[in-house]
Amino acid sequence: MHQTQARCNPIARRSGEHLHAHPQLMLGWRGTMDYEFSRGGEHLVLGQAAILPPNEPHLYLGRGDDCEVLVIDLDAEDPCLAALERSCALDLRESLFATPRSVSLPPSLIPMVELAAGQVKLAHTCEQRALVSHQLAVLFVSQFSQLLMQSDLETLKNGRLCVTTIDAVIDERLALPPDNQALADAIHLGQSQLHVLFQRQFGITPQQYVMRRRLSWACHWLRHTRRSISEIALDLGFSDVSSFSRAYRRHRGIAPSEERKVANRKVSLCGSQS
Repeated sequence: MHQTQARCNPIARRSGEHLHAHPQLMLGWRGTMDYEFSRGGEHLVLGQAAILPPNEPHLYLGRGDDCEVLVIDLDAEDPCLAALERSCALDLRESLFATPRSVSLPPSLIPMVELAAGQVKLAHTCEQRALVSHQLAVLFVSQFSQLLMQSDLETLKNGRLCVTTIDAVIDERLALPPDNQALADAIHLGQSQLHVLFQRQFGITPQQYVMRRRLSWACHWLRHTRRSISEIALDLGFSDVSSFSRAYRRHRGIAPSEERKVANRKVSLCGSQS
């Protein structure tokens, strides 16, 4: 690789293992891709991203024929990135790419992913594609750097927890949900501080928040994918379908099977009206 660039990578149902010397951002765009790195695994969908430092081995598995990922490859010698580091007074390798992590994008960045993927595909010549992909790549690096810097500042400011950071910690470990110690370690707090801040800010305990986040993913998958209920239960760390169903009904007031039926009825109704 000779230049920082954005590219669309059609994964489809392919699987494999990657290891490269350059840092990389992976952004969900179409479909679902499972990935796993040294800090755990996650599902890459629109609204989610993965940050991969140099030489970080990672596994990937496409979940459908439509699976496609927006990839940002970084060239360490890129003068535009060097200028970005100088203007922001940061070292990308020591900040953004210090450790592998999953990131939940704020709503404002999701249309940007869709726009970027479209722009990369619309470029007709090699020269156009190189220029557009480079500009988009630098833009995303800048946005991600600001996002993570803001998360760190918000965690410290006025003793408030950053929702983006907390959600990312949970999302990295859906299949093996973090306990209070793991949460506290991830955001550099003691367990007692963690408990107090969760109660003050969210009105619930840390583990209640973890459960709520897991079940919000369950709701999304039930409504928008064809993944089986047993597969969803397993991927969210439940021992079996019955325990998942009890938790889902208790927290959301409806059984998982009924949630899917309601979603399917809405889709059918919209289709008949059109």
